[in-house]
Amino acid sequence: MVVLGIHDGHNASAALIINGELKCSIAEERLSRQKNHYGFPRQAIECVMDQGGIKPHQIDRVAMSTKKLIPAYFYTGRNSRLSVLDYWKEQKEYWYPKLYENKKPKYLDILSHRVDKKSFPYDEKLIKDELDHEGMWLARVKHVSEYLNIDKSKISYQNHHACHAYYAYMMCPKINEKTLVYTMDGFGDSANGTVSIGEKGSLLNEIYRTSNCNIGRMYRYATLLLGMRPAEHEYKLMGLAAYNSDKYGKEAYDIYAETLQNDGLGFKYKKEIQDHFFYFKDKLEGQRFDAIAYGIQKRCEELLVNWISNGIKETGIANIILSGGVAQNIKANKLISELDDLEYLFVPPGPGDESISIGAAYLEYINETQSIESVKSPTNGFLGPIYSEDLILKTIEKIVPEDYKVQNTNESKVAKLLSDGDVVARYGKGGMEFGARALGNRSILADPRRPDVIHHINKLVKMRDFWMPFAPSIIKERENDYIINPKGIDGRFMAVGFDTTDLAKDHIAAGIHPFDKTARPQIVHKEDNPEYHSLIEEFEKITGVGALMNTSFNIHGESIVGTPHDAIDTFLRCGLDHLFIGSWLISKTKN
Repeated sequence: MVVLGIHDGHNASAALIINGELKCSIAEERLSRQKNHYGFPRQAIECVMDQGGIKPHQIDRVAMSTKKLIPAYFYTGRNSRLSVLDYWKEQKEYWYPKLYENKKPKYLDILSHRVDKKSFPYDEKLIKDELDHEGMWLARVKHVSEYLNIDKSKISYQNHHACHAYYAYMMCPKINEKTLVYTMDGFGDSANGTVSIGEKGSLLNEIYRTSNCNIGRMYRYATLLLGMRPAEHEYKLMGLAAYNSDKYGKEAYDIYAETLQNDGLGFKYKKEIQDHFFYFKDKLEGQRFDAIAYGIQKRCEELLVNWISNGIKETGIANIILSGGVAQNIKANKLISELDDLEYLFVPPGPGDESISIGAAYLEYINETQSIESVKSPTNGFLGPIYSEDLILKTIEKIVPEDYKVQNTNESKVAKLLSDGDVVARYGKGGMEFGARALGNRSILADPRRPDVIHHINKLVKMRDFWMPFAPSIIKERENDYIINPKGIDGRFMAVGFDTTDLAKDHIAAGIHPFDKTARPQIVHKEDNPEYHSLIEEFEKITGVGALMNTSFNIHGESIVGTPHDAIDTFLRCGLDHLFIGSWLISKTKN
């Protein structure tokens, strides 16, 4: 049974499942180099099929996630191509007249400079207008059918939030125990929040669904109000929020707190509002940027903590799984993990829309086989393609300048470079990590004892906002030395924040939030990534520190590197001196 999963909306991706086992999944942005790629994931589809050794005629089912996607967003590549100014233009010239003046503006006329009909591969004859999601669905199915040369009867869709739920559920180590699965995001297939119960051997039982869980929508437009890209830069507000406090941010918090409220497993409005941009724009006028970040973050935390707490009390289930874009809020996840009634929390890697191709493929497989127990759940977050040493060496020979130093190396030698204060990009031998968090195989690494290295890396390649922290990769054997985690919450995917120990403030200062001293660690298990675990062990032998500072391997504004060619090209274009790729160390030191 071969199932191809496709998500062709925001953060497009593809996934391949064979006989219940996920063989490969990758977001299109890693290959197209267009961050948050919106649209048909052609290269991702080719990649997962190549990794699985599958030809189109061998595909039994194609599962597409999300049915309600409007043509206007495909034409403009909304989340991947709109600038901050475009988003403001969208609000002022499209949404304001539509919501407040009862007008019917044309979206594509307003954003005509972003319309790219050349990259629109769908049959326009099937689409009535820019909002026709039903015609768009027919065009999407036709394109997949023609592209893969398969019958349309093999293609079906799975609901957006069901895809979120099943992805996280299938990834969770406690799939055989009773769990409560929450999904939460901006919007998808007429909903933005669900609650489901998972029991051993059974399909998820969805007990609640809502279109009123507007946490993600409020956070998205707070991001835009502060001049950052919505659906991408929310993490910047999360990092900024810790620098303010109730003393200075209470007024902004109160503005958010007087609107959306918890109501058991649901949500209601204490004060009805017409939209989530102009209402808060007017109310927050004159507020400091960090006060707004504090206000929206604190309210987001409260709403999520109350929602999960209400679910535990109502169902008696204390094992919690989170999925959807809002589940990427590691500060809120920290507070959820600390709930007295909660026993276990799991947040999978990449819980945003990049993962719903996986959820769609799982759902399709389960529906076809009528068996959830035959699914082979992944054991780690390295779900992407593996590139051979031979390909890596050929790429080195093809594009690395002759005067650069290239040598066969090992973890011990690289650990010595790191202990001497060098910054090293690492492109690991195993599978590419899934999602937006670099887990060592597409990472920039440094000595975590040195906070000054943050400014060094920002100058060389990242250009991150000055308030943003980096993260530590900590070997499992040293977790308790650095992280306060009494419940044993799964910390492998940089998805949950934790308080840190006094020793951590010395050993991993560069990987801790400089103000509140929390961390979003990656706990490195030897069985998940033996080479990366070995590198940290070698560093520990030299320094006594069982961790490295880790940030994603990409130039600011670009996607995390995908192929060996991307990795070497990025290395050549930035200020880094060393790239550890496969078994090879490339250094800009002249021969």
